[in-house]
Amino acid sequence: MDKVPFPPGKGEVKWVTTDWLNDHLDDDITILDAQPNVHDFIKGHIRGAVYLAEESLRLSQKGRPHVWLPSDLAQSVLEEVGVRANRPVVVYTRTNVNVPTGDGVPQGMIAYSLARYGHSKVLILDGGLDKWVEEGRELDVQYRPGHIRRFEVRTRNELFIGYEEFKRVKDRQGVVHIDSRPPSQYQGKSPWRKEGHIPGAINIPWSEMFMPNNLCLLRSKEELTSITSSSGATKDNKIICHCGSGRKAAAQLCVLKWYLGFPNVRLFEGSFTDWCAHPDNPTLTGEL
Repeated sequence: MDKVPFPPGKGEVKWVTTDWLNDHLDDDITILDAQPNVHDFIKGHIRGAVYLAEESLRLSQKGRPHVWLPSDLAQSVLEEVGVRANRPVVVYTRTNVNVPTGDGVPQGMIAYSLARYGHSKVLILDGGLDKWVEEGRELDVQYRPGHIRRFEVRTRNELFIGYEEFKRVKDRQGVVHIDSRPPSQYQGKSPWRKEGHIPGAINIPWSEMFMPNNLCLLRSKEELTSITSSSGATKDNKIICHCGSGRKAAAQLCVLKWYLGFPNVRLFEGSFTDWCAHPDNPTLTGEL
């Protein structure tokens, strides 16, 4: 990429390089550390970063697990970690095979959440903390005093879709819905109450959008375009992303919407969890 943040043009979510972040550490930015375990943050983080666990912006609601926070609660959380409107927010994580959330997803998940709640200058660290450390850059162990900022949440409803609307539109012409989970879960084996996938879903695993040796590092646009188009997802489609609980699909939405420039992408936030909560909903096993 020639220009950072990238891609150029409009967009609430963009990516920055480790060089860019290193050069801007003393700028007026907020840096959110979304490492999968707080102990990872304690052992080392980028200077000035504030820890924000991936699930800090979701909770149970009327028995449904991992529902995105209502606006007033989200506003309190984001203000507490120093998020401010028009002040760039850089998000990063690190892979950690020892914990389930160490899969590289949190930085995309948090980035989506920030955009969902109305922030317009979200920056993802391409390559995450893995690349930062690989390059021998400095880590900090100090807890920098944060400053509570004023941030007014303005939920962007056009970014997500609820269960009833998803069920109504998923099979319409021009609608493509993507299951972002690994092929093994899509085809049958899964920790959910039902096996397989939602009928009609194509499978584009979120991990295919990142380098196999670093799941925080984007593949090239050419590679990603080949992956999506060969699976039947093109820019003239209305795209709905879903996975098990919404986290992997949120990371995939960031790539499709803000990196590749798909004009119409939404997240079925309840994903397979919501689908399976209705006993009459069918699922299919095997490939599409």
